[in-house]
Amino acid sequence: MDLVPVKPQPAARAAPAQTRSTSRTAAAKAAHPAAAHAGAPVTADDVDLLAQQAAFDRMTMIRAELQREANALRDLAMEQIKRDDAVMGQWIKLI
Repeated sequence: MDLVPVKPQPAARAAPAQTRSTSRTAAAKAAHPAAAHAGAPVTADDVDLLAQQAAFDRMTMIRAELQREANALRDLAMEQIKRDDAVMGQWIKLI
């Protein structure tokens, strides 16, 4: 993961006229956010924030995987209950 400073950039004083070349440049900067912050130094706060974001992303991925697993187990249990009910219905019909 690239270390990218997470500091707001000052607003431009006047918006330049949108030409084809400036829109391409803006698109290139939007595609690679590190290019917009190339001159800014990386501070310890930025590194801490990136570490916090990475930890949150890992926690979210783990939680999503656990939820998918719980959903699969619940679906499997529901199918088993339906089969058990069908078998019970057949036993009742035999009587």
